[in-house]
Amino acid sequence: MKKLQNQNRNTTFTNKQRGASTVDVMIAAGFIIGAILLTVMIVPKVQDAMTISSFQRDASTIQSSVLRWKKARSNYTGVTLSEICNQNILTKGGTICGTSNNGQATNPFGGNWTVRANSNPGLFDIVATLPNNPDSIAEVADTMAPITRGNCQSASGCATLQATGTTLTMTF
Repeated sequence: MKKLQNQNRNTTFTNKQRGASTVDVMIAAGFIIGAILLTVMIVPKVQDAMTISSFQRDASTIQSSVLRWKKARSNYTGVTLSEICNQNILTKGGTICGTSNNGQATNPFGGNWTVRANSNPGLFDIVATLPNNPDSIAEVADTMAPITRGNCQSASGCATLQATGTTLTMTF
């Protein structure tokens, strides 16, 4: 009789524990699903920020390369991205020059880089297109405004930065 009572106690105790592991699994699954949803919501914003950062880095690299190209020249007349790439100031076939050394489809937004002398030959323009993400042009323009010749606080009213359609022209 005593043996039967012990067996009943063990069965009763075991039955009380059955739902606890299910609740634990549900809580863990809830945390995992929450983490996945948070990641899915944050990833696009992080990717956009990284693309803008890469764009800014590439523009600064082009700017310093143009300054190196000028050396003892009196102005920027004749400067082009192809000229800079072909003189190995920028790496031939690199991420900015591209395989044709012309900056076509090499910027982080999938657009082109162009370098040209400004109407004032003592200045130069870096022109970039953003065909794959035209909605980002305002944010990119605001990011680039402080590094242009005018050191503008924002793209709005900046004389050394023009954003038109999917084209961004920065004067240095």
